[in-house]
Amino acid sequence: MVNQANNRFKVNFKLKTFLVFFCLSVLFWLLIKLSKTYTSDAIFNITYSNLPIDKVVQNEPIEEIEVLIESTGFNLLGYKLNHNDIVFDVSKLTYKTGDYYYYLPNNNIPELRKQLNLETEIKRFSQDTIHFKLGLNKKKKIPVVLDAEINFKLGYNFVEDLSISPDSVVIVGPESQLDTIYSVSTRKIELIEISSKINKEVLLDVSNYAHIVFSENKVLLNAEVDKFTEGSLKVPFKIKNLPSEYKITTLPSEVTIVYKVALSNFNKITSDNFEIVCDYDETIKNNLSYLVPRFKEQTILITSSKIIPSKIEFLIQEK
Repeated sequence: MVNQANNRFKVNFKLKTFLVFFCLSVLFWLLIKLSKTYTSDAIFNITYSNLPIDKVVQNEPIEEIEVLIESTGFNLLGYKLNHNDIVFDVSKLTYKTGDYYYYLPNNNIPELRKQLNLETEIKRFSQDTIHFKLGLNKKKKIPVVLDAEINFKLGYNFVEDLSISPDSVVIVGPESQLDTIYSVSTRKIELIEISSKINKEVLLDVSNYAHIVFSENKVLLNAEVDKFTEGSLKVPFKIKNLPSEYKITTLPSEVTIVYKVALSNFNKITSDNFEIVCDYDETIKNNLSYLVPRFKEQTILITSSKIIPSKIEFLIQEK
């Protein structure tokens, strides 16, 4: 039994020793191979820099390019495992015609090579011409349109109109595109069961505006919200355009104003906040047998109002 155990130990030891030396041999072989110089293709991500300040790109230039490079195996392995970035300086664009320009990466290899490892040489780029369409940058001011679904808790409403700040933005881009843009919408939002002040930032929906730069990418919504209640007041009315040779008697001599107002403003409402007028000319012109009371002035504190009654009976006599 002891001899068998010793034999197994010797076999396992020899196997382990062999595997260690084998792995070391493979490692040294790889190191020798990877330290040598090779030529191979690698994919690079393209970044464009130094675009003319008065122009904007109107097409979608390529975002990656295949490059034939010469370098050590270690470097090539890194380039193949990771898509490295390479920057094309498009201030060196060549004019073609109209809005069209082109860039020749193979003509700029000496400059582009400086961005890579010192041991790496660029042989050639697979695409020798990159096309650009450049338009003149223009500015335009457009309004912001709110895209929102708003509902209030029962009895609540805006005290004043909802404000958007800023209510307009400046856009910069190709003139041909700006001519077709008249407004920009916010992203759709839902404000449900509102019962308190609104103070919320909302992003603009700029997803469909390629090559357009916006001065703002969000706006602030602001509004006072309060519980509303109904009130009523007796208010006298005036009659205009009554001929001086007549006197008139009306029934009733005053009207009731029924209105809705924020609870916080309820005590601020008085009959002085309303001016009601009946136009005698309107009655004659429309051959009516009654006067029609209408608001000439009313306070901005109320959100809705109506006059009761809507018709005023009258008796007219010569003086």
